[in-house]
Amino acid sequence: MAIWDNPAGNAGRFGASNTKTFSADSVKCPNCASNLVYDLEHGACICRNCGGLFDSETLEKVGSFGLLNPEKDYDGTIEVSKEDENRVEIVCNSCGAEIVTDKNTASTFCAFCGSPALVSRRLTREFKPDYIIPFKFDKEKAISIFEERCAEIGHLPRDFKSKKVLSKMTGLYVPTWIISSEVEVNVVGKGRMGKMADLAYAEHHRSNYGNYEQLTYGKVKFRLKDVPFDGEKKIANRLMAAAEPFDYSELISFKPEYLQGFFAEKYDEMPLDMTDRIYKRLDKYALMVCDEVTFGYDDFAPESDASITRYNNQNIKYALLPCWFLSLDYDGRRYQYIVNGQTGKVSGEFPYAKGWETIERTGRRARIEAVSWNTGIRSLMYLAPVAALGILRVVASFTRNSAFMSFIIKHPFELLLLMLLLGGVTYLCAEILPKILRSREKKDLDILSQSSSHDLAPELGVEAYYDPSFPIEAYETTKDFVSLVSGWRYGDLEGFDFKTATPEVEEAELDENATDFEKQGFNRKMMQ
Repeated sequence: MAIWDNPAGNAGRFGASNTKTFSADSVKCPNCASNLVYDLEHGACICRNCGGLFDSETLEKVGSFGLLNPEKDYDGTIEVSKEDENRVEIVCNSCGAEIVTDKNTASTFCAFCGSPALVSRRLTREFKPDYIIPFKFDKEKAISIFEERCAEIGHLPRDFKSKKVLSKMTGLYVPTWIISSEVEVNVVGKGRMGKMADLAYAEHHRSNYGNYEQLTYGKVKFRLKDVPFDGEKKIANRLMAAAEPFDYSELISFKPEYLQGFFAEKYDEMPLDMTDRIYKRLDKYALMVCDEVTFGYDDFAPESDASITRYNNQNIKYALLPCWFLSLDYDGRRYQYIVNGQTGKVSGEFPYAKGWETIERTGRRARIEAVSWNTGIRSLMYLAPVAALGILRVVASFTRNSAFMSFIIKHPFELLLLMLLLGGVTYLCAEILPKILRSREKKDLDILSQSSSHDLAPELGVEAYYDPSFPIEAYETTKDFVSLVSGWRYGDLEGFDFKTATPEVEEAELDENATDFEKQGFNRKMMQ
């Protein structure tokens, strides 16, 4: 059962100038003035000198990034805040990655490419998130989780990992834009009834009274909640998506104490800079929701190229999410991994032991062939009634023969059994077996859609980000997406007469206070 079956009620990287060595201090111990480090086990700041333990709530607070109540245009030209003067920017001369930390956090290699060519310099632009999810475990635990994941993967090369390589794992806070939005879709698709719901029939046979398809127009309204998008170009988007989900109930206001001993990336893309990437993913989720709405048909197939989406009442949060990064080279190829610093989920692509990738791909090709044969056999089975009719016509052609008529008169019971057998076989081939084969095909397709344990985990579906507290609304409309009856939904009325219905015009209006990003999400053609 889908999650909406039971709805609840109501622009390039910023440049740097005046590069020089950073010299400011990090947060100090109130007792002995030594440097404080955020301790994961205790969930507080600890002093390695005097052993003092301090709740971060008692230490100095920092201000908001300013997104919820926009105050500044973060274009790199504003002055660096007093809090940010106590941070250093580390730049990799090999891959160009930029990470932020305090001056007492040492790094000997890049978290992204493993290069030791690192340069420290003063922070050159604002760094002030709204929220943060602190790390839940330390480096040793992250390495242990990664090793456990490797042990679960079959046919992994024995010499793939080593203690020396795993020691390069780095704790990094990833800058992330967390977006929530109401979604309205003017959806166009094909509603199918009867056997037309089976594509094997729809592609090879004609419509009739019980089996038909027709172009359908409708509106679907729902809400997506807390969909994350990383704002760092150096991090592969699919790699971060594979590390999801994060538990946003643990989001807390940003405090610099949580960065002690860790690194943090600076965003180099704001939502307006990655509009297509964001709305393409949201459109994919919108299409998933529309695919679950049947509009009273046996099956409804939405068409993305003809559908229009509107995103309203958006909320954007800027947060730092915890990730352990590992980059390693094996067999002439670089592999990157993320261990979710909150949930422990490992994402990344793992190599095969010699020969095993070919074996696995051969198995997948065989299953694809099985699906193809399944479709072809179902198409032939739907011809059973035609074959049965042909047999009856052949039999009828013999009725003029007196010898054949004499046989019928002498053996009526046997003839009846023969006709019943013919009818049963016809019904079995045209109705029962196609459904069994179609069910088998769905299972094979589900298996094929599952990624191998060696591959990146698939991007989460809409069920992970659908907001159940927002009541889903779906109803059929006219071609111009005009409602026929206010508040009418499928299941409320039967035998509705569309011809005599009085349309209710719904004017779509954009909020005059909408941001440029929200304007980009209004009345846009659904992206594939």
